[in-house]
Amino acid sequence: MKKFLFFSLLAGLSTFSVMGEEIPCYTDAEKQTPDWFLDHPYYATCTDYIGTGSKPFGDNPEYVDFNSGSTVDFTDIYVSQDGYYALTIWYGTGFADETGATMEVNVNDAPWDILTMFQVTNPPVTQEIEIELYGGGFSNTIQFKQVKDWPILSRIQLELVEGFSSTPSIETDTYSIVATKNIISIDGLLQDSQVKIYSTTGALVDNAIATSNYLSNELATGLYIVNVNGKSHKVLIK
Repeated sequence: MKKFLFFSLLAGLSTFSVMGEEIPCYTDAEKQTPDWFLDHPYYATCTDYIGTGSKPFGDNPEYVDFNSGSTVDFTDIYVSQDGYYALTIWYGTGFADETGATMEVNVNDAPWDILTMFQVTNPPVTQEIEIELYGGGFSNTIQFKQVKDWPILSRIQLELVEGFSSTPSIETDTYSIVATKNIISIDGLLQDSQVKIYSTTGALVDNAIATSNYLSNELATGLYIVNVNGKSHKVLIK
């Protein structure tokens, strides 16, 4: 975590003072407490954004600006359960043309969404998307990458979406994917279905044509993208 100019010794937190308010920058122990960021906003300025190529936005320490193609990486995000989470993003724009500034959102090193932000005259404003996070001690990462024009990023907040749960099993109309220890198995495949498995770095791990309705792959612990006939699914092997 970056070292900051202002310190709150009693609370054990680094802080920035902006517009009469303090921005809390949490300790590593707090950040690694499951569900901490369901109750606390996580400020971009509290990340190692300079190490990613981004920079402060003028003299307002609440916002982080991007260099061309740079990122802001929110790391060490721990949640108590697998599931879908509402991710609220507070942002502004340094400049956006009539088509808007854009940022790419990557979750756990996998592409997730593209955000469009039109010119903001009174920041911050918010957008909300749903993302999938993993519990069980998994260190989740949310990355924002500048694509076009100049968005500026303030903070994020997470909230569990009730009624949606990520499980080791994915059911579709035609097949199911089950992740167990070191195994991804797919049942109910149509013959000649094409199955590709990628690592989160985009490396092709396996490429197969189904000769029966069942396939299985022995893989190391980690997050994978399983593509069946062009449809992708994120699968975590714990």
